[in-house]
Amino acid sequence: MVIWSRDQRRIQRIKRRSQPRSAAHRRLRIGGDVVKFVGAIVVVWNLISFASYVSTENGDTVSQRMATWGRDHHLASTIDWLEVHVYNDPPSKEPAKALALNSPTLEPVVTTVTTTIPPGATVIEQPDTAATASTIPPSVASAAAGPTTGAPTTAAPVTDTVPPPAAPAALAPVFTPPLAGEGQWAPIARAGGVDTMWATSIRPLPAAGGVVASMVVIDQTHVRAGLFNGGEEPGGTWKRGNRVPKDLQPALLAAFNGGFRFEHTKGGYKTEGVELMPLRTGGATLAVGTDGRVRVGQLGRDLFDDGSWISLRQNLILIVDNSQSQVQRGIDQGVWWGADYGREVYVPRSAACEMADGRLAYALVGKVNAEQLAESLINIGCVKAIQLDINGTWPVFFTFGPDSGGNLIGRFVDTRMGGNPYRYLNGSTKEFFAFFDSSLVAPASVLDG
Repeated sequence: MVIWSRDQRRIQRIKRRSQPRSAAHRRLRIGGDVVKFVGAIVVVWNLISFASYVSTENGDTVSQRMATWGRDHHLASTIDWLEVHVYNDPPSKEPAKALALNSPTLEPVVTTVTTTIPPGATVIEQPDTAATASTIPPSVASAAAGPTTGAPTTAAPVTDTVPPPAAPAALAPVFTPPLAGEGQWAPIARAGGVDTMWATSIRPLPAAGGVVASMVVIDQTHVRAGLFNGGEEPGGTWKRGNRVPKDLQPALLAAFNGGFRFEHTKGGYKTEGVELMPLRTGGATLAVGTDGRVRVGQLGRDLFDDGSWISLRQNLILIVDNSQSQVQRGIDQGVWWGADYGREVYVPRSAACEMADGRLAYALVGKVNAEQLAESLINIGCVKAIQLDINGTWPVFFTFGPDSGGNLIGRFVDTRMGGNPYRYLNGSTKEFFAFFDSSLVAPASVLDG
């Protein structure tokens, strides 16, 4: 038996390495080196790409930019897995101790009675109390003014102006005692000189008191809306691009987020005469009409692609229909309400809905799964609803108005909303809906088509 010393073994290794290698072996080794080199380039390139994208301010938060980069680089399944395992804590059953509304309180709008007096009629002086708050119809105000003085020779017929939109009825709190202002509506925007948007916060779920919902109701009597196209979703060049243009900013009242990324919508996208993604019959649709108003419905039943719509944005199926949850029906059809079908993922979720009186509403509810979102929407009065974007600070609702220096500023309607409040003025990565005072919009604008 030959016993090799350590030095002898080292000498043998050196001899083997010095022996000439076969051509096949050399090619294999070179090929391996090339693979390693290319792999290193790919890693470095991706690191540079990731760092560049995440470090560039685009209106989204850093975490949103990280998630977007990942989904754009074939990491969607990894991100979905992370969402399922990170956002799986259900909301507390204990009632929340605070609401989330972050809206200014506007002074009541005062309207006056307009009278039409025929020639020859006697004018009777009325008390100043004929001027009434916007919540009191002119006819009621006239009756409340008390008896008149003097004897008219001819009664003057009164023609009332169109009464201003009424605030929504207060929402009944689920918990007793309610928090200050819970379910009570505060005016947050005006159009045509009258209140046109109202907001409130409420704890809508009896079994999950830790959930807080903020809601905005929009009366569209004096409002025009438009769908604006994000720089990345959908990307491209549009008349209504990724920001509200300067000429429309004096009329801008509010704006809110759109829906899921296109690969998750199970639906279509059509605007400015271009169908980017095929519209799906039966899909939940948020539509902007040629009259400038936004409507919620199911395509093929409530809404039809018949030329009466400037924009049609679909997102899954209706999450609420006829005041009933559609979540389980959607799951049975393979609808992806969020990672893990929304069953065990508890995140902030947004929705647009139609109220019983036909008015449009926007809601942010969090942190909830899809079924809790549907239940919340039903409890706050939604008849039909479409889930919009979810997670992090993708759901946003801004109101806009001038500061003391006349500069337009954006304000979150909910304290949980985040990101850049000027994203819809400076450039948004994703599409959004914006609302304008129709009396301040020029006859020919980008909102026309």
